[in-house]
Amino acid sequence: MEASAESTPRRRDVGVWVPDDAGNTGQLKMSRPPPIVDHILVPFVREHCLTTLPPDDDFCHFKAVYIKKIHPLFPVISVSALDSSLHEPSDLLVRQLVCLAAAADPDLAPFLRLKNKGQDLLSAREYLEVLSSSIRAIMETSLVTDRVLHIRALVMLSLYAQPTCADDADLPAQLGGRAVHLIFSLGMHHSLHDTPNADDMETLFCCVWAVDRINAATYGCPCFMHERDVGADLVSCMRRRPSCFRLFLSVVQWISQILDLYRPEQVSQQSSSPQIIQCVDMPDFETMALDADALEVPLNLLVILSCKTPRSATTALPPSADARQSLAAERISCAVAREHLSPIHIVPYAASLALSVEYRKMRHCHLPLSRARAMVAFKRNCKMLQSYRDRFWSASVVATMAESVLREVERAMSALTQAGSPDHGDRQPSPSNLEQNGDNELIDDSAAPVFGTEMDTTFDFSLFGAAGEDIFGYIDPTFDLNAIDNALAANLEIGVPFSWGDWDLPDT
Repeated sequence: MEASAESTPRRRDVGVWVPDDAGNTGQLKMSRPPPIVDHILVPFVREHCLTTLPPDDDFCHFKAVYIKKIHPLFPVISVSALDSSLHEPSDLLVRQLVCLAAAADPDLAPFLRLKNKGQDLLSAREYLEVLSSSIRAIMETSLVTDRVLHIRALVMLSLYAQPTCADDADLPAQLGGRAVHLIFSLGMHHSLHDTPNADDMETLFCCVWAVDRINAATYGCPCFMHERDVGADLVSCMRRRPSCFRLFLSVVQWISQILDLYRPEQVSQQSSSPQIIQCVDMPDFETMALDADALEVPLNLLVILSCKTPRSATTALPPSADARQSLAAERISCAVAREHLSPIHIVPYAASLALSVEYRKMRHCHLPLSRARAMVAFKRNCKMLQSYRDRFWSASVVATMAESVLREVERAMSALTQAGSPDHGDRQPSPSNLEQNGDNELIDDSAAPVFGTEMDTTFDFSLFGAAGEDIFGYIDPTFDLNAIDNALAANLEIGVPFSWGDWDLPDT
């Protein structure tokens, strides 16, 4: 890109200075790929990737979902850009990005078709994989050279591109890191008031900043953007955003304080004093917003993470920390089950954290009543994750793992009742024991589960025996319960890079 010194030089500044006569920053060009890459890729991309679009009649549904559910919360692509003609590859890329984001909404399942795939409906997983692969291929060529559009695309991919296996589980974090690099290469971490489209650039900067924090919490990697390197007034910039987006940013702001609990020096201090549980005092939801129900899930997600738990799966939490996490997990479960939430990956991630909290209670509570209630909540969170498994890879992995635990618990309970243990006599489990009438219904995910406003609390507590008896002690020894323990405990530890592929999990 073209760069020059500013008329009034600033010493010890970081970044590339853009000349005042450069005009719209959206016209700044990406560096061209090697000619041999373009020679090979461009014909393929024109034939197979630029045609990866929904039929025109279907796009109106994707556009409506984006405008209603995604743009108010995360306006990385402006609404005005959705009506552009499709004469240029950049216009096609914008439409693909909107479809990628909106396709995560289950309401669009009847419209998951692509022009180059015929008229057959695709599964959400296949649709997202084909679309994200096409977008990434287009970005590797010289067909789209707008650097700002590349930033928008990388942010969208970081949120919605799904790994296909454990080996590329950190792909979203990589894409987010590239977006941060481009932000710095444009000097956007300095004041943007002098640019013609300053408001749009500030919004984009806030989007990248938010994704950087979200990825740090989700994937256990350091933040790339730090306030000490930002010349612009970040707080004032956030205050100028629209109300819903501004509230989302205020929630994300708390991630920075929570991440301090997981920095290496803090972990070392906690290792020397394991009895100390570190917490960050979070404001209640009503303090941050009066009627913004859509943001209750990410806020309670942060409440769980704001109380740093021991990494060991065999260590129980102090009562205060346990109560704090339990309340947040319950609120997440209720909000996900009852509300029509925006289709972003924070939602299944929050459900997986709630599931980890309930699993810890199942393993460490001593009262049969508490363990049984945790089992009910664990199953409820498992069903919620099942509904996201076709759209989010991590949700599929966690749901599969939870199903394997539930199968083993059911077998252990059946073995106890058939053996006529002293605590259970000859009682046979009732249909309400596991909230289902058979093993198939327990893990049947042929259709997405339907959540109602009611919360089923029926459970035969006697199957958990007297206080101190652990149903997990009767699980088949060939089932690697330690791997489950360690994986779900690590899910609550965001201080180190973590991939579900790190664990030899059964049936995943």
